[in-house]
Amino acid sequence: DGWFSAGQNGEVVRSFEIKGDFVQQEKKVYTFQNTDPKIDWCYLRHPNFENYIFQDNKYILIGTDITLDDKDSPAFIALRQKDFEMEITCDVKVLDGEGGITLYMDENHHYDLAILKDTNGIKVIKKLNIGDIKTVHNYINISSSQAQLIIRSDNLRYYFGVQLDGQEYDLGSAQTRYLSSEVAGGFTGVMIGLYALGDNNTVEFENFKCVYK
Repeated sequence: DGWFSAGQNGEVVRSFEIKGDFVQQEKKVYTFQNTDPKIDWCYLRHPNFENYIFQDNKYILIGTDITLDDKDSPAFIALRQKDFEMEITCDVKVLDGEGGITLYMDENHHYDLAILKDTNGIKVIKKLNIGDIKTVHNYINISSSQAQLIIRSDNLRYYFGVQLDGQEYDLGSAQTRYLSSEVAGGFTGVMIGLYALGDNNTVEFENFKCVYK
């Protein structure tokens, strides 16, 4: 019984020393191998873990009809963007539907780079979603449902591309400011997400790498 007390005699110690040899190293490269889906990666709301398969160098997401624009829990897993200058690469394979990488602030503000496979063929698409404006800003037709998606960034712009048969194709850029908390609101910052869209659409992600410059 009695009053709660903390610290030393109710006061907080300004500094203290921990015995041991510790070296803090800044992490510059993030991959599937050096991150943990239960610790480092985030989900939207209440995910259905039956739609996620985690392997050493491959994540498999099984899509639903829930999109990134819905206030719900799509097949989505993400890391926090930690710096302006970065390069993201990932090999993506889509069974039937849409899947790829999203730079996600919230359901109304996100940029998506994805493979889309439907009755009209197979494309790599770049989508810009800013408030009520949602558009496929650019695309390139491809012959395979697998490609390496590439996103680079600096403090002003995100740059989108795809590598096919050893050649990189430019899909243009978009301003970073429209995903900022000053424009979009919120406080979480941008998430680097992998997603799958389309009922029972299986999307395989391999060789994911995010490198901060």
